[in-house]
Amino acid sequence: MTVTLRPLAPSDLHLTDGFTLPPDQAPFADLPRQTMSKGAARDGHLILSDNQPVGFFAIDRDYAETQDSAPEGVIGLRMFLIDHAHQGRGLAKSACAALRPYLAQHYDAPECWLTVNAKNPAARAAYLHGGFVDTGALYLDGGYGPQHILRLPLTSVANPSSRAG
Repeated sequence: MTVTLRPLAPSDLHLTDGFTLPPDQAPFADLPRQTMSKGAARDGHLILSDNQPVGFFAIDRDYAETQDSAPEGVIGLRMFLIDHAHQGRGLAKSACAALRPYLAQHYDAPECWLTVNAKNPAARAAYLHGGFVDTGALYLDGGYGPQHILRLPLTSVANPSSRAG
C-alpha cells in the first residue's frame, strides 16, 4: 500500500463525491464539498492509496487570521478524512506521516495548525504519529466540545533556499 498526497483542483472535486463517514465520525468532520464551500482561501488535497482516491484534506491559508490562538503566517488543516470504505487499514497514519514534507513543499509557512476534538482520540493519535505536537491549549468555541490545538513545524524539512526570509 503506497499512500500519496496531491493537490485537488476544484474541477476534480467530484473525485470525492462518493466519500462517506460513519455516524460516530460525522460530528467531527464535514465532507469535502462542504469543507471547500466554507472559505475562499482553502485548498483541497487528495489522499491516494495505490493511486486510488481514499481521502481528502483542506488547507486554510488564512487560518491565522481567523483563529486567535494561531500565530501569524501559519496555515491550518481544516479537514482531514479517510473515506469510510477505506478506514481501518492505517491510511490515516500514513497520510499524516506524509503531511510534513508535502506541506513544506507546497506552502511557504512555518507551521501547520489544527484543532482535533477531545472526543476523537483516534484522530489525535494519527496526527501525533505524523509529527504534530500538542500545544497544551484547548479551543473551546467548537460546537461539539473542547478541541486540542496541535501544530506541525514545517520549516525544518523545507529546502532553506526555497523559503522567503
